[in-house]
Amino acid sequence: MIASRLLRHWFTRLLAPDRHIREKYGHFKELLRSDSKALDLIADLDAHLYGHDPADMARIRFLLAQLTRGVGEMADCLGLMNPQAYEMLPHNLERISAEISRLVTQPPPAADPPYVLSLDQACDHPGQAGGKAANLSFARRHGVPTPPGFVVTASAFARYLRDNALEEEVELRFRDVSLSNHDAIVRATGELQELILAAEVPADVVAEMTDALRRSGLEGMRLAVRSSAVAEDGEISFAGQYASELDVAPGDVLGAYKRVLAGKYCPRAVAYRIRHGLTDFDTAMAVLVLPMVRARAAGVVYTRDPACAAVGGKAVGVYVVGGLAANLVDGSATPGKHYLSREPEPEILMGCACESAPMVDDNVLRELGAWCMRLEKVFGEPQDVEWALGPDGLVILQSRRLQQDEDRDAFSSEEAKAARLLVSDLDCASPGAACGPVFHVASGADFRSIPQGSVVVTASLRPALSQFLDRIAGIVAGSGSRASHLASVARERGVPVVVGCGPGVLAEGDVVTVDGGAGKIFEGCLPGVMAQSRDVERMHARIRAGNEDLAAVTVHLGLIDPEADNFTPEGCRSLHDVVRFCHEKSVAEMFSLVGRGGRGLGRSRRLVTELPLVMYVLDLGGGLSPQAGSKGPVGVELVDSAPLRAMWDGLADGRVTWDGSQLHVDWEEFDRVSSGIFRMDSRILASYAIIAREYMHLNIRFGYHFSIVDALCGDTPGANYVKFRFKGGGAALNQRAYRLIFVRDVLERFGYETVIRGDMLDASLARLGLGETARALNALGLVLAVTRLMDIRLADVPQAKREAASFMQNFFPEGAHE
Repeated sequence: MIASRLLRHWFTRLLAPDRHIREKYGHFKELLRSDSKALDLIADLDAHLYGHDPADMARIRFLLAQLTRGVGEMADCLGLMNPQAYEMLPHNLERISAEISRLVTQPPPAADPPYVLSLDQACDHPGQAGGKAANLSFARRHGVPTPPGFVVTASAFARYLRDNALEEEVELRFRDVSLSNHDAIVRATGELQELILAAEVPADVVAEMTDALRRSGLEGMRLAVRSSAVAEDGEISFAGQYASELDVAPGDVLGAYKRVLAGKYCPRAVAYRIRHGLTDFDTAMAVLVLPMVRARAAGVVYTRDPACAAVGGKAVGVYVVGGLAANLVDGSATPGKHYLSREPEPEILMGCACESAPMVDDNVLRELGAWCMRLEKVFGEPQDVEWALGPDGLVILQSRRLQQDEDRDAFSSEEAKAARLLVSDLDCASPGAACGPVFHVASGADFRSIPQGSVVVTASLRPALSQFLDRIAGIVAGSGSRASHLASVARERGVPVVVGCGPGVLAEGDVVTVDGGAGKIFEGCLPGVMAQSRDVERMHARIRAGNEDLAAVTVHLGLIDPEADNFTPEGCRSLHDVVRFCHEKSVAEMFSLVGRGGRGLGRSRRLVTELPLVMYVLDLGGGLSPQAGSKGPVGVELVDSAPLRAMWDGLADGRVTWDGSQLHVDWEEFDRVSSGIFRMDSRILASYAIIAREYMHLNIRFGYHFSIVDALCGDTPGANYVKFRFKGGGAALNQRAYRLIFVRDVLERFGYETVIRGDMLDASLARLGLGETARALNALGLVLAVTRLMDIRLADVPQAKREAASFMQNFFPEGAHE
């Protein structure tokens, strides 16, 4: 393949140079098209991998497949431009692609039995039972009172997806899903929920569930069918994200099971797992089946509740509502509160009655506190416990790691004293401090309109708000408590939440500071809060550190300096490196498109101009107006090439005086070879331009110095560039150096990067818009026009710098940039 490509390359270059130039330009255009697409993909992936816009892994895989394909096309185009120079690039790209595949490919989930585990077995198989069931099983094993039950495993979920051909559907629908694209989340999850609900539970899974109901003694009973995802109730809680079905009739257990599986794909749950860097595979859904508890009271317990200031925040907090705890955790009910000492046999410290909350006997509170402190000891850390008081006494329904908050002041007491206090004595549901403009929400329809950085005012702590915490600085609610799911997620995210603020207190749009820990709201934004917000942003950037290995071989750019020794195919360590390498080397290939002899320009046409300049142009397509015809000399007014047009306007600027008594050709070449044989307007001595509508390769010869300009100037800023080389002169070497200082000082004011080596200057700029690139080319044309014989009259560096300043004043009095 490489040998045949190389043979064709040299054959065309030697025997058909005109075709060689056209083909090379065609490969260059293809490479630039791929380059533009690749850079867009890299920008998207950069946002996803570094946490600016977290995305589902299916989207990352999809974008990486596109990027890998596009980078391969770039490498192929570069190889066609010069097969011999870059033969190692495909091998290195293959190595990078293999490493990416290793990092993003997940093994297929196990879909083998067991499909059901008893609650007693669940803690021995946490990867199958999920966090909620495994924790409850562990508590049961240590003597804590729990209901009987069983778990439908994660393997059963994998089997459900496989047998109903849903794995590919999940991958396909998550290709567009990132946190910033809420519409895509809603669309994808809605479609997946429909597919899951329409699917069938495999027959052997049904058989095991039926047998488990019988063995657990749950036949004929009303049931609670609850989510127990693999990642649930672990390091992150997933509080309130998944669905649970309560009071399920025995004949509807399969329907409830499917609804819980479908709940895995509700919008807020998907947003939550993506925010925490988890894949769909990481959150395989197991389902916990328990008997319903006919509770007269229920609630949650925090074994270390900082909301109680009576003992310095070190108390067991018990939150109580009547009936089941659903109204408590969904934020719609305000509970009764009781605080107990943190001892194996707790004592009651204080209580706060609520009209809607039932009275609970002190002995029951002490017993509950003792069981919860035992759970803290068993699990080795403070716990968030769900409980119920039924006909048979206390039962524990759930125990998970308590999301604890850092104990630090949001801002100084001096700041608080100086600020105007708007509201105080609010309940803290999530500590911390934040400031922003007030935004009122009345219903779910308002959530999507929440502006970035707002302090949201709401009637209650609705779980659906958790999906929008990225936009929210703080939350002020009329009712709710620390025990709500939203408050739990807010604590994970560091979003302050206060409860108990009445309607009409905070006006829409007013900027306020919420101090969650103190239960206060201040006017304006306190300086300490702004500094804390920057700390939170840095913390979220660190959360994305799990993507570092993937970023290192995809979006990280290590090839910075084209002159460095490692700027080679072997030096490419990432796809971004390959993109940079291909772009730089393709431009370099075009820069050396034609040698000084002008080989391949046999079909070029003389440019008719009033300037004393001999120039020939070769049109590759779109560089000349259709009115120019196909043969013979062509007037400069018929040039349609954007870069040549812009540069020619500088060369032909009416403020520059040209000496019409002599033609500007390659005098050095004329001295060397002519001896009177060649005419002064010969192609061998002339300047020439290879042009297209957006492209120009110009070799311009003025006496004893020559310049090369290679440029792309079009509507795609990412593809635009100018490369310029200026060399030679008829004066002494030091005078030529002074002229280069002039050129450097002027060009750098237009954004060019310059390097001087001996009597040669290289300059470049890249990735500017059409107007800026055209302006830079116009300035370059002016520089070439005024410096034709400048070296002969320059005496020293200060004079060169004065001339540069005078040039700018005369030609660009408004400055280099408009």
